[in-house]
Amino acid sequence: DLVHFPFVTDDQVLVPRFLMLVLIFMSAFINQKHAMIYGFIFGLLYDMNYTSLLGVYMFGFAGLCYLASKAFKVLHTNAFVVILIAVLAVCLLEFYVFGIQSLIHKDIMTFNGFVLDRFIPTILLNIAAALILVLPFRLFFMSLKKELRDE
Repeated sequence: DLVHFPFVTDDQVLVPRFLMLVLIFMSAFINQKHAMIYGFIFGLLYDMNYTSLLGVYMFGFAGLCYLASKAFKVLHTNAFVVILIAVLAVCLLEFYVFGIQSLIHKDIMTFNGFVLDRFIPTILLNIAAALILVLPFRLFFMSLKKELRDE
């Protein structure tokens, strides 16, 4: 193990979805088009690197950026709402990937095992990351948006 957490057992898996968080922040603070394009590109790279099936993350990242941008048109984009939508997007991504993988590989893991050993630790990690990262990325994306507007 690279980092040992005393509260994480050997069976539990922490999956940092920092890229998904940043894409949702981009969708909230810049615009839908940029977030979807980056989601599509980075999803393809993610698929080529980590999965045996192209398109799982490519369409997952881009689709969740699209859904998040539609939610941001209805809701205000304050930090609390952005964190809530980002965590919801990570939840949907985890269930989407688990569903696709369980269709392809029948013996991957049980649903209860997925929820207890992977989903809950992953969501807790990503909530902590979203709380830490939302304000710095908000400032960065707002300055980038201003720069893009000035050009």
